[in-house]
Amino acid sequence: MGRLKIAFVGSGGAARGLAHLGVLKACEELGIHPEIYVGASAGALVGAMYGQDIPLDVMLDGYRLPWRRRHDGPRLHMSTFLGAPRLRDLVDPGYLASGLFSMDKLERYLERTLPINDFRKLPNQVLVTAVDVDTAQRVVFGPGYDDRTPVSQAVAASCCVPGLFRPYRIGDRYHLDGEVVRTASADLAVAAGANVVIISNIYRPEVRPPERTSIARLGVLRVLRQSLGIVLTEKERRGVELLSKLYPQVTFLDIAPDIGKYGFLNRFAARSLVLRGYRSALRVLAAAKERGVFSGTLTPDLGLN
Repeated sequence: MGRLKIAFVGSGGAARGLAHLGVLKACEELGIHPEIYVGASAGALVGAMYGQDIPLDVMLDGYRLPWRRRHDGPRLHMSTFLGAPRLRDLVDPGYLASGLFSMDKLERYLERTLPINDFRKLPNQVLVTAVDVDTAQRVVFGPGYDDRTPVSQAVAASCCVPGLFRPYRIGDRYHLDGEVVRTASADLAVAAGANVVIISNIYRPEVRPPERTSIARLGVLRVLRQSLGIVLTEKERRGVELLSKLYPQVTFLDIAPDIGKYGFLNRFAARSLVLRGYRSALRVLAAAKERGVFSGTLTPDLGLN
């Protein structure tokens, strides 16, 4: 098989993307070090930060209680994403009506915060996906693709949830969330030379036992969230199955934490989300270790209390 080359592929999911940090924590505990990072939306944010060697503890620090924080690092709050329209948007009513908020505020924050804002200078290979709203084609930012667009702009484009945000403009093209076309672009990891691909998918739907109240009786938002989880998880599962057949020499490790009861905007559940990602990853990666794929040890200290 040659030299082991590991990739981490992260799905979107807004605040649920905190579970990706738990998956990466499990990787660290087991001595697994990806060198390729592929992501869309929340997965793009995590990949762009961790892929340029921002320590995981620094990333976790933004979600600790203020008096327990140890670092002066990125702090992604809800307000970071909710940008007001620019002057040029106000004179373009059609574009103004294409979404509620602008991604410009997030882009400016990342431009100020990221130590490295150039794909060509990153220590690891980072790939970010978006969708061109007019061609309906996947757009890839990073080495081997569009590597001249700043990382901050690529991530802003990838996080552009349709309806909630106006399509993000780069040059003369407009972009939406990369998951509009694919839940997880694991094929990019294979094309980059990975022979082990760790997929962190946080869309696993909630499974409720018969004795509990049906999701159908919990309101329209819960039904919509459950439906989205079912659709995206099924799309991701079928994609991984196809890739496994096309590339039998590649090991795909599909990690889907059970976080179906947590909403996409519930950043206050950080500890639970990170721990669920960690525990799910630990089971999958430990089993892979037993098969001879990895080796390492356990026990995290998240410090999120």
